[in-house]
Amino acid sequence: MEFITRVIALISVVYLIKVFLYPFYRPAGRKQKGRTRKYEKDKTAEQRKRRNRERKLKIAKTFAIRLPLMRSKEDLRKTLNRLNSEKLPEEIWLEQNLWLLAGALVSMFLFAANTVLGLIALLLLPLGYLMPTDELDKEIRRKNRNIAMDFPQFYSMLHYQYSKSIHVFLSDVILDFMPNANDDMAEELNIMLQNIEYADEEYALKQFKKRVPIRHIIKFCDLLETRLRGYDNVSQMQYLKNEIERFRVTQLENELEKRVRTNNFIQLVLLAILGLYIVLYFVFTILGSLAMFA
Repeated sequence: MEFITRVIALISVVYLIKVFLYPFYRPAGRKQKGRTRKYEKDKTAEQRKRRNRERKLKIAKTFAIRLPLMRSKEDLRKTLNRLNSEKLPEEIWLEQNLWLLAGALVSMFLFAANTVLGLIALLLLPLGYLMPTDELDKEIRRKNRNIAMDFPQFYSMLHYQYSKSIHVFLSDVILDFMPNANDDMAEELNIMLQNIEYADEEYALKQFKKRVPIRHIIKFCDLLETRLRGYDNVSQMQYLKNEIERFRVTQLENELEKRVRTNNFIQLVLLAILGLYIVLYFVFTILGSLAMFA
């Protein structure tokens, strides 16, 4: 009996040690070590990225020069805010300065080698000079195009709900449409929701048409602002719906024509390559035949 009591006491002590002391001293498992290494690696990469960012900002603020034909700081700031970019206008100026310096050095080197090549490089110099701002404009045009293609579906849903009831909130329509929106449209609608929470629907509409100055979106914002003032403009909203539907059909037809042209061009290129292959085959065949009789 005494032996059994000692065994039970020993088991109790071992259990208490396992429950209360072992967790503090047990070695880390493989998964925990992997998570720890990944966390440390991500933390180090984030710190390195932040240091590089701070260094680049310091260099840009110190050495960036706004030359003639460069955009103003206010214009660049509006463009960067439209793209939700963390860059500063000074960084864009610095990129343009670097492109200009690199182009000038290449032109001088080519002038020393060949005058014609130097002149060609000098003519191409403005392309590199304007490339940083041109990339921003291309990104904005791409976003506007994606928003314009997705906007008819959003307006159709909004028009349907507004025509059925006057007690409709714009934020509810936005939340209903968000899962079906593309990335650019969802980003703009999310900003609209934030503006509605910050102020009201009228403020959100004014900011929306400032960010995306597309004709149909400006009309849409104006109609909703009028409706918020107490006017029943369902008929005007129907006119805009018809106009947007025609725009959507036109855009789809243009996209189809573009794809047809692209397919035709690819087919012509493939036929040209095939024709060139056939011509080369017969040329080498004839040359081989002539070599046999030579």
